[in-house]
Amino acid sequence: MRFRTALIVTLMLLTLLPGLTAIAQDEPQAFPPEVVAEIQAAMDDLTMSGLPPGMTVWIDAPEYQFAGASGFADLTHEIPMSPDGAFRIGSITKMFTATVIVQLAEDGVLTLDDPLALWLPEVADQLPYGDQITLRHLLTHTSGLFNIVEHDAYWADIFTEATIDEDAGIVTLACVQRDPYDTLARYVYGKNANFEPGARWSYSNTNYTLLGMVIETAAEMPLAEAYRTHIYEPLGMTSTFLDCYEDPVIDVVHGYTGFGDTMTDVTELHESIGWSAGGMVSTAPDLIAFARGLFSGALFDDPESLAAMTTPAPGSAYGLGIMIDATYMGHAGYIAGFRTLLHYAPEFDTVVVMLYNNDAADPEQGQADVLNPTLPLLRAED
Repeated sequence: MRFRTALIVTLMLLTLLPGLTAIAQDEPQAFPPEVVAEIQAAMDDLTMSGLPPGMTVWIDAPEYQFAGASGFADLTHEIPMSPDGAFRIGSITKMFTATVIVQLAEDGVLTLDDPLALWLPEVADQLPYGDQITLRHLLTHTSGLFNIVEHDAYWADIFTEATIDEDAGIVTLACVQRDPYDTLARYVYGKNANFEPGARWSYSNTNYTLLGMVIETAAEMPLAEAYRTHIYEPLGMTSTFLDCYEDPVIDVVHGYTGFGDTMTDVTELHESIGWSAGGMVSTAPDLIAFARGLFSGALFDDPESLAAMTTPAPGSAYGLGIMIDATYMGHAGYIAGFRTLLHYAPEFDTVVVMLYNNDAADPEQGQADVLNPTLPLLRAED
């Protein structure tokens, strides 16, 4: 950990100290005006349809950068969206959880092939194949464990606890710090495995709930503190926090579910059960900083750590907390009121962040329209 922090500080100094600017990477410039206009037009086409009501897009390439927004952060008061707006990022949180686990492995605190029973023996005893599941199985979604959110009672419990104001079109669920042990008892214990550990791949939020519990046990600190000390602080991220498990550091834009006349404001519906699997709030600038720290290897001591994270598990397109395809690596997120994506394109050394304040619209479907105007310049850089 000491080396990683020193490396990140050195990189920051190379950028900031006047005497060292000759060896620092040049600051990205804005894309040409005609490219910016095309990107903005693509965004405006989406928000004019109301899906999403508002959105933020950042594109960070070695020589160019775009930071833009469209639509509204608050429909009721017609507050325009800001490029720096804060969103609930859903399952992008899994990238952070996996990163901390890999850092703890580098520090010799644990290994990726540790059995879950080594860290959470009482939990492992309650799970099918609990004596065979390893941390690597959890990281790669190859544990076979039942997915928390697929339990019949999961959404029923949320709507039972929530306050629904039909006249105002607002749903509220107060912030509650959920006990992950209780979460497992409610939604996972007693459920059959989908398959034996390592036999195949199946996405399950349960895997990352367990990894959050392992982090707290192994690092001997709350999960929110582990994220902060291992990732936010070294990378200078100031607008990211774990919703309901620490004090907010920035206000979240309004999030909506449904579309058209059925649009409902779920900004205050805190799906805090997501925790280490999907509970973070962040901004596009902070997510760019995280992606640069992660995919440059600056968050690790050993280059093999990043290689492990970006190598798909057999028979899957998923590494350690990272989705991988032929063009991008990263993660998408879905949580009540919000859809998000964080993608890194190795070919162009480019990070793309798209954040929507609606859960009925998929940013992955709009990504090509937003990126296409930039491709001639990005290919020219390559």
